[in-house]
Amino acid sequence: MLHNGAPIENGFQRVYQQHVDAVYRVCYGFMKNYADAEDAVQETFLKLLQCGDSQVFESKSHERAWLIVTASNICKNHLKSWTWQKRKEVEDADELGASEDHKGESSPVLEAVLGLPDKYKTVIYLYYYEEYSTAEIAKALSKKESTVRSLLKRGRAILEKKLGGEADDE
Repeated sequence: MLHNGAPIENGFQRVYQQHVDAVYRVCYGFMKNYADAEDAVQETFLKLLQCGDSQVFESKSHERAWLIVTASNICKNHLKSWTWQKRKEVEDADELGASEDHKGESSPVLEAVLGLPDKYKTVIYLYYYEEYSTAEIAKALSKKESTVRSLLKRGRAILEKKLGGEADDE
């Protein structure tokens, strides 16, 4: 689970402190409310703990990518579940996001990104907000690099239309 065989307790605490904000932003982007995002963050780090010493990361960026992809998958699975689909929201996601200013970045662009379909949202978020290269995103998502570039291009076109710009039709 950790670099250079560091003890699990110290290593887990370091991983958690370094990556919890990024994992939360990813989870909030999918779940659209504080409580469910927090649950998904907990589940993500619990999965890391359950891996124990069997999960060895090549680098800190590999560690971060694993957490982001794991969080995304947990959220997607939760959103597909029957109970989620049948549940009615009690509170509005925008009100919850506004009350958690320290947790998320609120901007029209970020809101537009979070409103994209999952296949575009994930690559746009990883590329622009987490600053991963297309090669790193492709590896993390098990996709071809050309597929990631296509998803980025299509996602940007959707964003331009949503935000009132004109899409570039190359």
